Amino acid sequence: MSSSQAIRRGFSLVEVMIVLVIFGVLVAIAMPGFQGWVRSAKLRSFAESFQTAIQTARAEAINRNAYVELVLTDSTVVGADPTTRNALAVNASITGTAWLIRECPDCSNISTAGVGPYPFIQGKVLAEGGSNNPPQLNASASLIRFDGLGRANATFNLIVADTAAAATPASCTLAGTGPITDPARVCVVLDRGGGARMCLPDAPATNPSSCARS
Repeated sequence: MSSSQAIRRGFSLVEVMIVLVIFGVLVAIAMPGFQGWVRSAKLRSFAESFQTAIQTARAEAINRNAYVELVLTDSTVVGADPTTRNALAVNASITGTAWLIRECPDCSNISTAGVGPYPFIQGKVLAEGGSNNPPQLNASASLIRFDGLGRANATFNLIVADTAAAATPASCTLAGTGPITDPARVCVVLDRGGGARMCLPDAPATNPSSCARS
């Protein structure tokens, strides 16, 4: 009888409390690292969206055999005027978290801006709705222009970071000193030929993800 009772014996309240305390300690230790990893994933996703925008603008320029511009902006991007198909006026900004792709029919060359109208191609708002800590972006220029051969008007880079102070575009051309910690900064780099890639500005030159590597 005593052996049967021993088999059916459950955990005592003290034992359950000890397990909960240990679990709570482990969660408290792991939580900061996990939150940093999640934040890094969001920053990378944010950077990938801009890389996709660059690739889309370049592809549109090639397909149309025309000058196409990618504009970074903090203005509301809602499309085009349905009566004229003209891209809505936006204020270009190197810290803009939205982008607009438009054609520039009156651009005389890749280095000269037009005066409009600008046929709208597409646009997207990337800021995280309702977020108290959206990713911070800083770019070397607020506008990129591509020609019909897919060439860019200039080299270009932007950095996505957790804070405005950490978002320095110049870092996208240098080797970092490491270590790479979460949340990790991410760069998008564009060369004059139109090739875009992502890199980690904190990665040392020996790291395959270093911004110093071509």
